[in-house]
Amino acid sequence: MAASILILGSIPPPIGGVTTHVSRLLANLGKSNFTRYAFCDLRNSNRLEVCINILRYKTIHLHISQPFLQLGLATFCMLAGKRLLITYHGNWGRYGALGNWAINISAGLCAVPIVQNGESFRRACFWNRKAALISTHLPAPPISELADSILHALMDFKKSYKTILCTNAWNVTFDKNGKETYGVLPIIECIENLVQTALIISDPSGQYSKYAAKMLGTLPGNVFFVSEPHDFRNILSLSDAFIRNTTTDGVSLSIHEAMELNVPVLASNAVERPVFCKTFDKINQVSFEKDIPLARNLLACGPPDLKACDPVKRLIEIYCEQLRP
Repeated sequence: MAASILILGSIPPPIGGVTTHVSRLLANLGKSNFTRYAFCDLRNSNRLEVCINILRYKTIHLHISQPFLQLGLATFCMLAGKRLLITYHGNWGRYGALGNWAINISAGLCAVPIVQNGESFRRACFWNRKAALISTHLPAPPISELADSILHALMDFKKSYKTILCTNAWNVTFDKNGKETYGVLPIIECIENLVQTALIISDPSGQYSKYAAKMLGTLPGNVFFVSEPHDFRNILSLSDAFIRNTTTDGVSLSIHEAMELNVPVLASNAVERPVFCKTFDKINQVSFEKDIPLARNLLACGPPDLKACDPVKRLIEIYCEQLRP
């Protein structure tokens, strides 16, 4: 039996950037001529099962976001003589001092650290010269339709407004400074008094609607939460612009999905953004009336980084390199 690579990660549910990427990676590998891989679902495997799986394979590709778990598995793979690839889904340096230290050491211990943007790549190369810059944005399956009840409610909601904005958050999370990672409440505060503008919030975990109600008391009438699992591309298709108000990021899958659906993107400049994004420093400085047309014009620029490198093809090349004797 030919040597295979073990992909370690989780797939939806719950819906999130990492789980969606892993799901799409498996689907795209399945469509390719590359069959030398297996998958271990971390969410449904205990520690012993994970360790046994690691020992069975020569090369491991890890998809998790916890720095100390990355470090622990990198150390285990090194001691076991395994070749470990780690995809770092967030921006380099987004954690506190200890978390960032763990990231640096795990990158040094693994065979290939895979990162998402130029800033992260430069920093990763300091710890491992074999670092690779490969987007986590992969070809997606056909759009899954919304439940009829949600679709009808959204269509009724849209009728009352001229401009529909959207944003998303897979869960309520906070950055190393204690700020909302996805910056949803600041967006609500910016649009709550705009009579002709509304906001749809993709909230697949259902936690953000609870958090917003707790923090704000009464939710504005021009805000609509979709608080159950769904395909976010449906929300994008109903919107005039997508807002990515994050304090940190990797490669936002949603940003690229918006681009593919020709939906203008307004994104915080917390990290390097694709050229088709209209960036901002603070969400309260955004003029939707002026900035959405500017963002629409930027869509013509396209994503040259994705055109230059097929992420699936590049990953398969690395897999083959690592599987050689």
